[in-house]
Amino acid sequence: MRFNEKLNLLMKMSNTTNMLLAEALGIDPSLVSRWRTGSREPNFHSRYIISIGAYFASIAKQDFQRVALLELTGHTFEEKDVAEPIIANYVTRWLTNDSKITGETIQTLLDTISQATMAENRQTHHLELPQEPSGTSVLSQTFHGTGGLQEAVTKLLLRTLSAGQQSVLLLYSDESMDWINSYPAFARMWSYLLVQCIRKGTKIKIIHTLARDSSELAGAVEKWLPFYLTGAITSYYYPRKLDGLFRHTHFILQGQAAVSSVSVKHQEKATIAYHFSADPIQVDAMQKLFNAELDQCKPLVRTFIGKAISNVNTQRLAFLSMPGSYAANLEILPTTGMPTHLLEQMLIRNNVPLDERIAIVEKAKEYDKIVIQILQKQDYLFLICLPRINDVLKGNVKAGAVELYVRRPCNYLPQEYLEHLRHTIELLKHNDRLQLCIIAKKYMIPNVQAFAKPGAGMVVLKLNEPKFAFISEQRDLVSALYRHITVQAQKLPKRERNKEFVLNRLENFATRIESGMAKNDS
Repeated sequence: MRFNEKLNLLMKMSNTTNMLLAEALGIDPSLVSRWRTGSREPNFHSRYIISIGAYFASIAKQDFQRVALLELTGHTFEEKDVAEPIIANYVTRWLTNDSKITGETIQTLLDTISQATMAENRQTHHLELPQEPSGTSVLSQTFHGTGGLQEAVTKLLLRTLSAGQQSVLLLYSDESMDWINSYPAFARMWSYLLVQCIRKGTKIKIIHTLARDSSELAGAVEKWLPFYLTGAITSYYYPRKLDGLFRHTHFILQGQAAVSSVSVKHQEKATIAYHFSADPIQVDAMQKLFNAELDQCKPLVRTFIGKAISNVNTQRLAFLSMPGSYAANLEILPTTGMPTHLLEQMLIRNNVPLDERIAIVEKAKEYDKIVIQILQKQDYLFLICLPRINDVLKGNVKAGAVELYVRRPCNYLPQEYLEHLRHTIELLKHNDRLQLCIIAKKYMIPNVQAFAKPGAGMVVLKLNEPKFAFISEQRDLVSALYRHITVQAQKLPKRERNKEFVLNRLENFATRIESGMAKNDS
């Protein structure tokens, strides 16, 4: 739902008029009207958002009103006695699609992406494979507690290894990940077995659930990242909160075996039973259950590798074109700021074939045209850092936008960097809703570009080997990345966020490059 749809729903639920809300916020009723029609939208960090949350929490005096707000914002009726400020915070987060994922968690995820290697290419020490656990023989084999889950999963992965190529693993669990995260020795064995399965051609489908804390979801993405890069894994998430009472696990080796369990929240781990079965009827039933869940899920993470990386701008443009009023980008120089004739010149210099070059340039022209149109109605924040002058003059600055297409290291010539910079300055001058902030290099994640638009999606591009693009539409991840980028901008002194200050700094930088080039030529 967009902001105006959510606001209309809140106002209808509480019989609030434009005049009542305007009086509570100290604004003109016409602004409330524009919010409700969607012609205007308060900024992600606007004080109005917080005031709106506080207002609707304050008028929810009866239990049924509080319960309605709780259910609307993804919480349960058991919280109806929480303090009013907590409900106000729930409403505010719901209105902005805000995330519980911390900035530190996003920073860790970006750092992990920056340093990621494919799981199948990792240097792994050979481990002696354990004997296959036997469990307790009943109609199926039963394992108990955390150790039992570890044994049951080990048994399933060993079966997968022996199953040969083309095997498929289907994985779902809304239990805590402590059974992996808190046991380093088991985590190493689990990772090793997965890598061996992937090397033998196993494909994996995994469903993540929002029953977990959002930060744990981000942590799960981080841990699975090396496996995503192999192309062997597709991941999904169930977009709604579950009831939180029951916990389910079903891990399935398609057509051959399954591990399943049902438990209750706060049940003693030692009493939870995990059933391993190779019975065809039971395995088939578990597969149908998983597929029914999959029908209600959305993709969590997609990765572009190899030639597909050049599609990243198309994906970013698709997100930019979705409804919403603001987006943010973190990169060395705005990809949007490269004039197409410069892109073509650099493609020629890097020996890109003519037909491929023509297609790339035409796409770039269309991309820039649409972005300029979007900038007439959306705020777009870019965080960039400036390289050292000597690196520009020596041709040591990466041309990330071009590397997307040539798929090998590519640096700017000094004149090329200068031209890109000059074009960026002109874009900034002529687009009021484009904001550019210059941050120190130490705050820039090495070799990573990041884009986020709340309510739409995120794109994280890793520019060093192995190159890949990380795409997600999961709202908590997207909102957390957007907040991470904007918080970096807000840390700057206010005057350094002023457009005139930024333009003067960029102009001075361009002048210094020109002076350095002139010295080198003399």
